[in-house]
Amino acid sequence: MIKTVLVTGGNGVIGSFIFNKFKKEYSITALCKSQKKSEIFHSLDLTKNIDIINFSDNSPKFDALIFLVGLAHKKGKGKESKLFRMINKQTLVNLLSVLKERNKIPDKIIFASTISVYGEKIDKSSYFEDSNKSPFSPYALTKLEAEDYLLKNFKSKSWVLRFAPVYSSSFLLNINRRIKIGNFYFKIGDGSKKMSLCNIENIGDTIEGILQEKVPSGIYNISDQYDYSYNDIFKHMKVKWFIRIPLIIIKVLYYIGRAFNNLYIRENSIKLISDNIFPSTKIRKNIKLSNNLNND
Repeated sequence: MIKTVLVTGGNGVIGSFIFNKFKKEYSITALCKSQKKSEIFHSLDLTKNIDIINFSDNSPKFDALIFLVGLAHKKGKGKESKLFRMINKQTLVNLLSVLKERNKIPDKIIFASTISVYGEKIDKSSYFEDSNKSPFSPYALTKLEAEDYLLKNFKSKSWVLRFAPVYSSSFLLNINRRIKIGNFYFKIGDGSKKMSLCNIENIGDTIEGILQEKVPSGIYNISDQYDYSYNDIFKHMKVKWFIRIPLIIIKVLYYIGRAFNNLYIRENSIKLISDNIFPSTKIRKNIKLSNNLNND
């Protein structure tokens, strides 16, 4: 039975949500790089092995690890790959290496990954867990490297969760960046292109299912049951006035981005001019994920 849980990235959007959701049910210790130390929150730099060693030597073996460390909402440039690898992969390697040396590897390792590992393509609309992976941003590349490390070394203990863009009533960044520039809303073409999103409550329900032994180890897309068109999102957000941008303009930007290997233009233009669906059918065979835009 799971009793003690270690959460890394505990003061982030998802980490704070997870801590508050489960703090009464489990004994949770949260690691936060900038948080002042307390009985529950520990300030710890996972890039420094000596700090991890000191923490591990003064902590019990945890039943489960929820690893949420990452460079949030920044895809990066090629020259920044070293930094992304340090945060998105090496912090995981550092922590698990120390815990393994001390015979303190948790029974469950839950790793927050991203649907970006598939590498969205202009001519492909749906991506499943066994779809080919061809990430092209340093963010996605290093997340995939971390996945591979887990599956190579701790496969039977690992749950890799590939989140679709996450949102909540108080966190709309991943929605706004697709429909808004500054104070102005925009719509590409007729607004019929579709995308997957992930209500943060579905992440909580997924982790709860894992902790309660309802979900086998493996790789899972985590997304809402329904796909959303841009028109659906505009309706939900009650947007009445917006700038309409012809589809051809974004297509031209895509080809410019591809020609000059500009990752930012290339990736974001694909999201705007093609369907990007990441079904969570696999995880739903084990648990129910019922949260969506309408009941957020």
